[in-house]
Amino acid sequence: HLGKFNHGDIFRRYSPLLHSPRLDTLRWLWRFNHHKNDSMQWYKSLFAVENKLCGDITPLYSTLDERGVEFVKQTVKPECRIVLILRDPVTRFWSSIKMLYRYEKNDIRKVDAGALVEELSRPYMALKSDYTRMIKTWEAFFPREQFGIFYYDDLVRDNRAFLERICRFIGIDCSDWTPPALDKRSNRDKQVIAMPEDLKSAVSEFYLAELRDLSEMIDGHATTWLQNAQNSLKEKTTA
Repeated sequence: HLGKFNHGDIFRRYSPLLHSPRLDTLRWLWRFNHHKNDSMQWYKSLFAVENKLCGDITPLYSTLDERGVEFVKQTVKPECRIVLILRDPVTRFWSSIKMLYRYEKNDIRKVDAGALVEELSRPYMALKSDYTRMIKTWEAFFPREQFGIFYYDDLVRDNRAFLERICRFIGIDCSDWTPPALDKRSNRDKQVIAMPEDLKSAVSEFYLAELRDLSEMIDGHATTWLQNAQNSLKEKTTA
């Protein structure tokens, strides 16, 4: 039955696991691909692992509306922990759009800033940066003690401490465990292309209202992001 995985994104994503597969890995892949549907039973089966904590990770969870989050709530165990990692939306946009252009083998430096600004309103981009919406949506179904908000800034500052905080939140001890990928940077921009100042100002202005609301909601890093956006706009007016 492994031939069923030899196609498309599923195979490319999980092919490293198939070089020396474990039986439980193959069983999970079979459940994921062969029985895939929109039922609660199928979704619940993906977490059917005995004597282990298991979870799922994708930015798409942050784009769910109330119906989607309610589906998750009805499916997972009552004690399930939700981890949300936020990043300054201005730098997140630049990182995301650069990755998209690299994937399509296009040189982002040749693209007009106005065309890039238009990407901000596209659903795939807008939903992933609407932090206040996603926080309110998830907190409506999961209590704050089960809904943890973490920050990319802390990951960059000290990735080990960041990992330990998340492990404590989900209830495991990782003090004697160092994952092989701890220091690996995924989707890294090897050319380190800086964000043009005119684009930075436009993106900062686009997210300004959201950052004000977010700063009132969670403060901390969000307030720093707001100040960065305001400073970018000040530099634009004085230039």
